[in-house]
Amino acid sequence: MTNRHGRLAIPLLAALAMAACDGGTGGSGAARVSIRLTDAPGDLKEAWVKIDRIYLQGGPADTARGGRVDLLTTRTDWVDLLTLSGGRTAELVNGATVPAGRYSELRLVVCEAYVVEKDGDVYASRDAALPAGVTADGQLHIPSGCASGFKIKFRGDEPVQLESESTILTVDFDVSQSFGHQAGNSGRWIMHPVLHATSVGFAGGIAGTVALAQGVSLPTCGGSPVAVTAFVPQATAGTETFTSAVGTDGRYRTTVAPGTYTIGYAPALSFANGDSLMVTAAPSVPSATVASGATATVDYSITAATCKVKPAG
Repeated sequence: MTNRHGRLAIPLLAALAMAACDGGTGGSGAARVSIRLTDAPGDLKEAWVKIDRIYLQGGPADTARGGRVDLLTTRTDWVDLLTLSGGRTAELVNGATVPAGRYSELRLVVCEAYVVEKDGDVYASRDAALPAGVTADGQLHIPSGCASGFKIKFRGDEPVQLESESTILTVDFDVSQSFGHQAGNSGRWIMHPVLHATSVGFAGGIAGTVALAQGVSLPTCGGSPVAVTAFVPQATAGTETFTSAVGTDGRYRTTVAPGTYTIGYAPALSFANGDSLMVTAAPSVPSATVASGATATVDYSITAATCKVKPAG
């Protein structure tokens, strides 16, 4: 089975940072929170989800809007959870501003999902808008996922305190425990996500600009002209690689935990029609050290870009 999801899903997620500021719980001032998604390996070929919403829930003493603070309200593209094992993460929320204070819950709303078994059979949630070329062989049930969402457990089931400095929360979506055959209903799958959030610590950032070197232009690829927004900056520490979306003005920002990162970029991007964009670029520095709450500057110069067109037929 071939999946046709257009450009790579994980870099696109970085563009979905939301900065909702209403609601929340006690405390004064504002905090900034980033959400990353990771996964433990599972016994499936693929496990895809669209995340519709992520929100923090306040304590019982706060009745204003139920203490709810939205972090993500724009649905993501399809994300294959099994590509996020081995320390890899996808950034879902980048530095959303929320009222500082104590939050009892983090919830994740999933309305569409599908899994692919080792033998290629596909099980999809009802009314899921599957990618071209993907056909469901059976149903995947998501109880309560599209209504109240799934609760993400904080460490020790204790509320999380968000202070004025930025905090990164990594959400572990354990595929091996989150999907399984429904008992007493042969062939039907059910999704009961097992989600845990860990506080990585106060965040810093890597930011800069992406520009074309003199005499360089971006080609038409994937059936349309390519903009600088197609470029994918990368920062790697150990087994983790973080990506960021580039704005139409050429600026980008990646929220990361304090540490030293090797600077890179995605050398190739795939398109739904089979074309591939091949990019060569020069970062202003080979590595960047990020201090707590600080931002390191890394600029990129694109020195070459060509489109590898899929052969006809």
